[in-house]
Parts: sequence; structure tokens; C-alpha cells
Amino acid sequence: MIDIGKILKRAWHILWNYRILWIFGILLAITSGGSGGGNSGSGGSSGSNYNANGNANPGINWNSSPFLRSLYTWFQQNIEPLILHPAQYIATFVWIGIALLLLFIVIGVVMALVRYPTETAVIRMVNEYEATGQKVGFRQGWKLGWNRRAFRIWVIDLIVSIPGFLLLAVLGGLAFLAYLGVRGGTGAALAGSLITTIGCAFLFILAFIVFAVMLSLLRQFFTRFVALEDAGIGEAFRKGWNMFKRNWKSAGLMWLVMVGLGIGFGIAGVIVFFLLIPTYIVLAIPAVIVAIIPGLAVFGITSIFASGPLAWILGVLAALPFFFLIAFAPLSVISGWFKIFDSSVWTLTFREIQALENVAAPAEVLPPPAK
Repeated sequence: MIDIGKILKRAWHILWNYRILWIFGILLAITSGGSGGGNSGSGGSSGSNYNANGNANPGINWNSSPFLRSLYTWFQQNIEPLILHPAQYIATFVWIGIALLLLFIVIGVVMALVRYPTETAVIRMVNEYEATGQKVGFRQGWKLGWNRRAFRIWVIDLIVSIPGFLLLAVLGGLAFLAYLGVRGGTGAALAGSLITTIGCAFLFILAFIVFAVMLSLLRQFFTRFVALEDAGIGEAFRKGWNMFKRNWKSAGLMWLVMVGLGIGFGIAGVIVFFLLIPTYIVLAIPAVIVAIIPGLAVFGITSIFASGPLAWILGVLAALPFFFLIAFAPLSVISGWFKIFDSSVWTLTFREIQALENVAAPAEVLPPPAK
């Protein structure tokens, strides 16, 4: 059985004594933290709420400045018809969808090119530090992650995400069956169809949650066989599963401990978020300065092909991620600390399980005593 207390203390020591890992933690927090930010514009008023002078309501004077007048005109000419007559602009919606899809693909590729080498580097840096006590700089650490091992970990994540897509397909099918039942049924048949569909959906979701938890636990072993032993994808699945089977009690207990620590970190994070509000205000000035550069670049390029408020809107959209990145940098640092701690815990767990198995292995292969 692994010594959980010793592993947690050692991971805490590594976090505070190997501070170059903090940079990798920030990169992990940015690329895999799931934070989102961006407020949709307020609104929701229909075209009938506009008066003849171009005012949406008495609280907004669209004639107060040339920019507001041009913004209202652009909205009236380009956006309002899409809302009022969507059936006439199907091709436009298709092109918008294609553009958004391409944008998401580009963002996803960039994020993956940062996340997986970073994750691989953290695993290998912690393992090397634990084995030899040697620390490396950022460049050497990045080299430890920028290789085929990072690509294999990406493929592993792609494979383990397939059940999620299958669940969405199943739930979509159940929703379609529910629609058919509602459409064609009446009375008791309708109620029975809805109850059956909802019950099946609940069972599928519950099964998926259990399966997702199992995959998240197994992934800790898959990725470390790849990162630390340069195992192939199939080999990592096989070895990771076998290690988990032999040590499922230790792995499950460590997972429960980390879930508890994660919940505690989440609660503390909410409190810290509000405590850091003065810091966000102070960082807003450098955030604006940094965000202006990409915003003006996108505005300049867009203004060549488009005129009016569209160029400004795209420029602001390009600047917002940089603004939030700088303004909320303290949150990225704190989140990065926990990610480094979590990764270190599982790397140390992997090492201790291997050490225990290596100690036990010779006893299993001893020849039988001579008669």
C-alpha cells in the first residue's frame, strides 16, 4: 500500500522548491483550465422597439455620436434581417458556422501544441527531480515535453473521449424517440414514452459518469507510461490497465483524496477570486495596454476588407482574450499551482507503485525449493 501522506508532503515540497514548474503550471491552467470569459452584448429588443429617430429606447441616444449612429445603421442593415428573417439567410448562417468551426479548430490546435508538451514536460521534470534531485530550466524542460510522447498523450485523450461522443449520440437518439412519442402518442402512452425515455437517459448519464471517472483515473497511468517509459499507445493502455488492476485500492484511495483536495481548492478559489478584485483593477491598465496591440492589428487587417463597426467589433473580440489573460493572471498562477501539485502527486504515486512492484517481483519469480 502506498504512503499517501508521504506522497502529498513530497508533492508539496516539489511545488515550492522547483519554481520553474510554476511557468508550466500557468501554461496548463491557460490551456486546460476551462475558464471562459466574454459577455454577450445586452439587448434582446426586437426591431419594433426602435423609433423613427433610430433610438431603441429612451435610455440610449443613438444620435449622440457618429460612432453610435454608424453602429445602429450597421446593426439594422446586417444583423436585424438575420434575426427577423432567418430563413432567408441560410447560406449566411452556414458560412458563419464554417468560419466558427475553423476558428475553433485553429484555437484547439494552438492549445494542444502548448498543453501536451507542457504536461509531458511536467511529468518528466518531476520524475527526474525525484530520481536525481536535478532541476532544469525552462528550455531544457520544454525539450523534455516537445517530442512524440506528447503526441501519443494527445492520441490517448482522443481515444478516451470517444465514449463521450457515443453518449451524445445515444442521448440524441433518445431525444428523437421522445419527440416521436410526444408527437404520436396520447394519454397513458405519452406518459409512458416520456418516463421510459427519461429513465433510459438517466441510466446512460449515470453509467457515463462512472465510466468517465474510471477513465480519468486510468489516464494517470496511461500518460505516465508514455511520458516516463516512452511506451507506445497500445502498450500504455495495456500496462496502465494492468498496473491499475494490481493496485486499484491504492489508486482509488489516492483518487478520493485528490477529489477532496480539489473540492477544497475550488471553494478556496471562489473566496480568493473575490479577495483579488483590487488586484484585477490594478492589472486592468497593463491588460488594456497589452490587449491594444492584437486588437489594433486585427482592426487594421479587417478594415481593409470591411468598413464600419465590423472592424471595431472584430478588433475588440481579438483583444478580449489578452485582456482577461493579464487582468486575471493571479487566478492562472493559483490554478497552475494546483495543477503542478496534482500532476506531481500522480507522478510520485506512479513511482511508488512501481517501486513496490519491483520489490515484490523477485519473490514471485524465485524457483521452487529443491526436493
